[in-house]
Amino acid sequence: MIVLSAVLLFTQRDAATERRSTPLLASDIQAPVAVWLSAPFRHLEGAVADVEGGRRALQENKALRDELTSLRVDNARLQAQQARLQRLEKLLAVDRTGDIPDYRISARAVSDPSGPFVRSLLIASGRENGVEEGYAVLSDAGLVGHVVSAGQRSARVLRLDDLNSRVAVISERSGARAILAGANNDRPMLAFVADQDDWQVGDRVLTSGDDGRLPEGLPIGTVLPGDRLAVELDFLATPIDWVFVLPYSQLADPSDVDIALDPSADDNGDTASATTEEAN
Repeated sequence: MIVLSAVLLFTQRDAATERRSTPLLASDIQAPVAVWLSAPFRHLEGAVADVEGGRRALQENKALRDELTSLRVDNARLQAQQARLQRLEKLLAVDRTGDIPDYRISARAVSDPSGPFVRSLLIASGRENGVEEGYAVLSDAGLVGHVVSAGQRSARVLRLDDLNSRVAVISERSGARAILAGANNDRPMLAFVADQDDWQVGDRVLTSGDDGRLPEGLPIGTVLPGDRLAVELDFLATPIDWVFVLPYSQLADPSDVDIALDPSADDNGDTASATTEEAN
């Protein structure tokens, strides 16, 4: 029985090995045949994909050509309008001093804890750099405020969120006008609003230039949700390290204009007596 069991064990092991080797041998033969048979189908599939890609490329090319044609028409129309505007401005002698000036004075901003205002800052540029009182001060995000005093090498800037700040503003969407009043917090309010329906949540707030102190179109912030018209200031979104100052000629006071026209007049408007004596 022991000998018989050993013989059966040996013979069955060889049979199992043969059974396992038979599928492996079939797979080895089948794999190259399958690759050879599927080669034409793969080439056909690649050709179809190339045709489909070419068709999409042609469609996109046509769409781009149409868009380019439309842009050329718009560009030609814009150039014609600009030329017409320039001619009209020249004929009407339009004064464009309210536009944002191209020249800017860069300055480093520092905190001002000892200043007369709650929310102000000092900039490391003064009169010797061209900074004058009333100039607008901006960061890379938006309007910060305006210069309230200028020394030789430094200047003090009153920020928009200070209680003493009042700036004439306009809604970019509706053209509605108001006064942005600081309140010593991060959200100044819109005051002197004729109709609150003219202002909506998300409206962009810009300087209007109506006060004659700041140029028109400087970015300020966005109207926030709520019953009160609060504004989220753009410049508060990033730290204020460096700013730039916009040289802007404010509207002169009429009394200053009268004095400039007649420099020989005294405070009562009478000319100097020396001129009369010389005439006699």
